[in-house]
Amino acid sequence: MLDPRVLKAVRNSVDWYAMMWDIRGLRYARDAFGFRAIDPPPPFHGWVTLASPDAPIPNIVAPFAGLEGFGVKDAFAMHDLSGFGLAKLFEASWLWHSPEVQADTTGWEKIATPMALEAWENAWRDTSPSGQRQFLDTILERSDVAIWGRKADDDYDAGVIGNLSRDCVGLSNSFGANARPAATALCAAFGQGKPVVGYERGDDLAEALATGWQETGPLAVWHSRRKEKP
Repeated sequence: MLDPRVLKAVRNSVDWYAMMWDIRGLRYARDAFGFRAIDPPPPFHGWVTLASPDAPIPNIVAPFAGLEGFGVKDAFAMHDLSGFGLAKLFEASWLWHSPEVQADTTGWEKIATPMALEAWENAWRDTSPSGQRQFLDTILERSDVAIWGRKADDDYDAGVIGNLSRDCVGLSNSFGANARPAATALCAAFGQGKPVVGYERGDDLAEALATGWQETGPLAVWHSRRKEKP
């Protein structure tokens, strides 16, 4: 039986995708079955997010088959998409945390200026394999997004982003040693009583579970197979 908390997290993920396209002026389609890009995605984002267990997979995925760099987030890890020329990139777990969070947020500040955002992203990029700018200055104009960094001298050594949905707040792009409790508390406060959601894998998943988060369900990300060089 599908955990209803998963559906909240999935809708929040789609809200994030829509926001990332909006701040760039990119086109997309969104309906009950999920998110589909019209213009090419920014770094670390796929073309399709399947947001309903009943999504008509052939109708949604087939039109993109063969597209260079095509990726799909199967939000329920229910489908074998290898027939569309995709390979599973990774699996992860949706996570949930109650809005009641107590943690020390001393030294953390909200990112409010383009200069601070650039410094924050430079610090975040140390954990990112892409050299491309991902978070444009226009994200600072969004009332449904908040970015925080933990000050370390004239730089940041930790950070997190919260994105607000109707019934939850998403935590993403968290980085830094021992940052998870404060990051969770900041996002919870931003949500004003809404639960905090997100997804993680590997060591980040283990850290989240060790700090009070709960697993609610699996997801899988698929990506186009690398073409063999002649």
